[in-house]
Amino acid sequence: MPPTKSTQTDDLHVSAVAVQSPDYSDVCQWTQIVDHGQWVAFKTPADVHQLVLQLAENKDYRDISLYVRQRIPGVTDEQCEASINLAARLLLMLRFGVVKFEPLPRRYLVWNEGTLKDAVDRHFSRRCVLSCDRVKLPKAFNAWSIETIGGIQIGFTDNLADHLLLVEDDTRVLIFHHVSFLECHRMSRNSLLPPELAKETLDTLALLFPIAKMRAESSWFRRKTSLKPAPSTIPIDERLVLCGSLQTEERQIERFYYWRDRLVIVKQAYDEANPTLSPLRWWRDRRNGPQWCTFWVATLVLLITTVLGVVQCVLTGIQTFRNNDG
Repeated sequence: MPPTKSTQTDDLHVSAVAVQSPDYSDVCQWTQIVDHGQWVAFKTPADVHQLVLQLAENKDYRDISLYVRQRIPGVTDEQCEASINLAARLLLMLRFGVVKFEPLPRRYLVWNEGTLKDAVDRHFSRRCVLSCDRVKLPKAFNAWSIETIGGIQIGFTDNLADHLLLVEDDTRVLIFHHVSFLECHRMSRNSLLPPELAKETLDTLALLFPIAKMRAESSWFRRKTSLKPAPSTIPIDERLVLCGSLQTEERQIERFYYWRDRLVIVKQAYDEANPTLSPLRWWRDRRNGPQWCTFWVATLVLLITTVLGVVQCVLTGIQTFRNNDG
């Protein structure tokens, strides 16, 4: 028997929710619906599951709203909207709507008409506006160098819309780390994400977390992935280090569309950052090869000259002392 539309979307739903919701109570706490369920219409994971299935079929917002009102008679407009936003968040890991008392309601998507796919497409269809003519993404540009050399802290987020976003006065960059979720949508024929968005996001992770570099800096990587992105209690996806590496032609900035502008901004902040007065950081900072060589050759010459001067002074002192004794 051929698969129905419902069964085709079920695999995508189960994978998406399982990836970001290993414990449903964590998601409930994050969205502030544990307070006796007063902010949403649905009270159980099973009800939310059914609502997510409705969204996965890419129905119109009015049809989804009607479905909620038929399932829960007497539901308020606020509860209906909050329930739909929660289901959309679970399905696509995008922050839809503002939840009451939610910490850091910085950026969110609005969906109140059309289909869910239409709303997502509108958000990610913005044209690239920043010039990238002189922007290069060398092999040395990765998460480790951004943090240890550029001084920009690497943070993690559960919101796909915040990927590669610089925050906290350009001192922290957010990385969407859910590789399993992205792989699920990349391979699905029924994904509601724009075409190639999941693949391009995976490419940015391969750019920032190349497997060879992460193995060489395993202690740094383990320390970063041991953290959890507040306020979430979901651990960092361990597959983050398994995204591979990009070849030279794949690292060309023109090959990126959805994340090009943010890559340009992060690269500019990285290039303009000056390492602190630490010999270790100066040694690691090889963004400008000729300048790095000149600096360390001059430092070596200065060190040798200083050592020879000290030795000469000591020998002169010893010789003077012997002459005086004689």
